Amino acid sequence: MKKSITLLILFATTFLFSQQALALTYNVTVPAGTEACWIVGDMTGWSFKNRMTKVDATHFTIDIPNAKETDGYKYWAGPDWKYEEADANGVKLPQNRTWAQNDVVASWLVPFVLHEGDLKISVLTPPSTIECYITGSYNYWAEPSAASKMTKVQTIPEGVVFEITIHTVDSTAEEFQFASGPGWSYKQKTPAGNFKFSADEPFYAVEEFEVLYDPAKIGTVQIIATVPTGTERVWIVGALGWDMEKGIEGVKNSDGTFTMSVPNSMVVNYRCYNQLDWGNYETDEAGGERTARVASFETNPNRIEVLGWKKVVSGINNLQMDNKVYSSNGILTVEGVNIQVEVFDISGRLLQQAKTTGTFNSEKLNRGLYILRVDGKTAKTMVQ
Repeated sequence: MKKSITLLILFATTFLFSQQALALTYNVTVPAGTEACWIVGDMTGWSFKNRMTKVDATHFTIDIPNAKETDGYKYWAGPDWKYEEADANGVKLPQNRTWAQNDVVASWLVPFVLHEGDLKISVLTPPSTIECYITGSYNYWAEPSAASKMTKVQTIPEGVVFEITIHTVDSTAEEFQFASGPGWSYKQKTPAGNFKFSADEPFYAVEEFEVLYDPAKIGTVQIIATVPTGTERVWIVGALGWDMEKGIEGVKNSDGTFTMSVPNSMVVNYRCYNQLDWGNYETDEAGGERTARVASFETNPNRIEVLGWKKVVSGINNLQMDNKVYSSNGILTVEGVNIQVEVFDISGRLLQQAKTTGTFNSEKLNRGLYILRVDGKTAKTMVQ
């Protein structure tokens, strides 16, 4: 008995250490006067979600699970691309860093001043609105979820008022949008752009949502897909967010169709893939990428037909984008393009497309999360 307990403890300890080993510690020395520091790179999806912990006036640290020593990254003094680190002459570093025991930042392209604090935000929504959610730069444009659900405070003749208090590091530049439910499917439609925080604004107003969320109409959305002959596996992506890691694999039926189930949903936007790879999308009649589909619990079962696949392949590949991607003032820049760049919104709708080589500069975009495909490789990116 004692031997069994000893072995169990040994196993648990070994497991714990193996889990801890998956985290990589980053330490950095920064210029005097630096108020905050973010690490952004391959291991963070090149987003500003990893604010570092301040050790003292010139040192910051962070542990990042599943980071690799080969991951590229840089440091930023603030949650915007303009606050990137620079060399001693104030020039942007020519290459990304890879892990070192201790990093040193010589200077910043632009110093960042913290305007950190809590903001109370109120919004007037249409009279039939049941719930309301918020997303914005304060939470790095995370998909609306229970964590960003607002509180209903008042019903007036013009509509329903919701409010929430958020925490931001830069109240002077806080932007946000609203959704009627927990997901991108329910995002605001009118106005289409972002709201910017103003202390003089009593409340903001949403005239219309893409879909009005109703908790009473929630259930498991079923999608049954008829697919091209020879298709062995099918996923839908978008139903749980436009993230390949959240793709839902279908169950193959005896008649060759596939059934995908999305629990606890009212309406979902999605697209079919025959591999967890952005380049393996379903095609339309012209052979191009099909626009995002819509399915709902009320219309179960949602029967669809996939006309074709962009690629007929087997196995799963994990793509990595090697291009340098950054944005400033709503302009998305991609360096090292060989053939083509495509920019999609978070729902998968194609916004911009260009065949080019070298550097691509987008037309002006709203702040937020976008899907970027460069020479067939795809990743999410944040536009600031």
